[in-house]
Amino acid sequence: MQVVADCIPCYLQQAITACRAAGLDDSGQQRLLAGLLPMIADLDPSKTPAENSTLVLFETCRLLGRDDPFSEAKAASNRLARTFLPSLEKIVEFSEDPLLTALKVAVAGNVIDMGINPRFDVNASIRQVLDSGFARCEAEPLRHLLQGGGRFVVIGDNSGEIVFDFLLLAQLWHYTHQLYYVVKGGPILNDATMEDAMSAGIDLLAEVVTTGSNYLGLIPELCGAPLRSLLEGADLVLAKGQANYETLEGTTLAGERAFFLLRAKCPCVASHLGVEPGESVLVRNKVKMGG
Repeated sequence: MQVVADCIPCYLQQAITACRAAGLDDSGQQRLLAGLLPMIADLDPSKTPAENSTLVLFETCRLLGRDDPFSEAKAASNRLARTFLPSLEKIVEFSEDPLLTALKVAVAGNVIDMGINPRFDVNASIRQVLDSGFARCEAEPLRHLLQGGGRFVVIGDNSGEIVFDFLLLAQLWHYTHQLYYVVKGGPILNDATMEDAMSAGIDLLAEVVTTGSNYLGLIPELCGAPLRSLLEGADLVLAKGQANYETLEGTTLAGERAFFLLRAKCPCVASHLGVEPGESVLVRNKVKMGG
């Protein structure tokens, strides 16, 4: 997925969110944003929105003098998500279709995103997804691949929602014990890192690996040999969140064994997916020629 003009205000909004997380006052925010404008003007429009967003955030953090302005907010979102876990475990366990319900719960947690929606409502998200389900749902081909067992790779997204991913991994455990969970190699926005995975107990069900970088999404050109080998040898890849969709959609690295599980939080991604903003999807990757 390539950049469109509507991505530019989003770069600035993410920078503002980082500034506020770092405690910068309004005048300081304005000075920092003014310093970002020249580099935003020079961004490569052929790159994905996630890659360009990353470069803006790198520069924002450099100007702030903070490697991880979201560290406190990430810890708070993990604590918040854990309060929902006991009730969600029961909802999944006693549902008619535990796998589909676990997928819904995992995407409900995708609302916890300080980069795009810092004023998230987890309760409302859970109710909305459980009641209305997916605007696009390609669950049957997913089930077909699950039946074959083998190596499954889940590419995580944000802190907070990683707690909900534990319930999804527990369902995947019924099909295989070769589970891998991918997190960022370093802090970026509120994306999940190794620390978040350990806190959520992900390592009890899956081998946790990192992208090897702290770029948003998973950029094929920056993917190290171990992770590339893991993805290429996977029997199923489940990539969560917008940034993973932006960077992996249509690529041969993801392949047709990959599915995207996300909430379309911005109009551009929603339009690309053929859904309305705010709707959730479970869709299979379609490899593009030369992708």
